[in-house]
Amino acid sequence: MKLLAGILLLCGMGVAHALPEPIVLTMYGDIEHQGQYYPQWDFTLSELQALPQAQITTAHPWSTQPHTYSGVDLTALLASLFSDKTVSSLSLEALNGFSIALDWADIKIYQPILAWQDNNHIMTQRNQGPLWLMLPFDQVPRIKQADFIHFMVWQLRTIKVITEPK
Repeated sequence: MKLLAGILLLCGMGVAHALPEPIVLTMYGDIEHQGQYYPQWDFTLSELQALPQAQITTAHPWSTQPHTYSGVDLTALLASLFSDKTVSSLSLEALNGFSIALDWADIKIYQPILAWQDNNHIMTQRNQGPLWLMLPFDQVPRIKQADFIHFMVWQLRTIKVITEPK
């Protein structure tokens, strides 16, 4: 009986290692990659972590102290997927269904990131993760306006990108 339990445990461990990493972000749009066009592109956390990264240290209405957020440089990500187009707007949607549309030009100048780490801890769904669109909230007075607070979507799951020809 112990032998059978041991075999089942080992088989279960093998299955656990074979499970694919979950998708944490899906981007939609006229995506170009290596000369091919795709309507959507899915990313795992490790794929996002392999992209150009940036940090923002900021305080905001959801914390009492400044936090340091690390994540994907959103400008670089969009440039890599939409290099032959001009990004005009984004529609962001969270896991809970919250969504907002915004003009890319309104936030691009603030160097937004898709934060996956908060104070050196990987963000989980319980603490605004796995992704949070982060802006340097306390560093630019204009960002403290209500519109910009809504742009900082946590538990971000999808981004729909609207582009125009260059």
